[in-house]
Amino acid sequence: MKKHPLVSYFTNLSFFSIGVSFVALFSMIFFRNNISPNLPYYILMFYICTAIGYVWTYSSVKNKKMKFENIFMLVKFAKLFIYIIVFLVVIMLKRENIIPFVASYLILYAMYLIFDTITLKNFSKKI
Repeated sequence: MKKHPLVSYFTNLSFFSIGVSFVALFSMIFFRNNISPNLPYYILMFYICTAIGYVWTYSSVKNKKMKFENIFMLVKFAKLFIYIIVFLVVIMLKRENIIPFVASYLILYAMYLIFDTITLKNFSKKI
């Protein structure tokens, strides 16, 4: 029995996020001063934004509203804009050390960007 593509994607995203959470947990144990203490919240934010972006892409492609390339770029831009806003708000509030925050945030951004790009590339091959 074949799974629905959204269920399959959310399963993969959940396993990926659980793996990232375990890496973050071990990093927080061994590199306590070099990791942001708010890392779990950032992982949750990236998880939600990635999931919403995929659902938006999937539903737009299935409804034939726009071409895949246009939707892909629009979703990437919207997510980047959200990430930059959160980044700037946290830096302006200076509620934590800047260097651990920037390092943690950029690593998470790169990891979720790579995951999202690979899964959307595979999705684009199917359509």
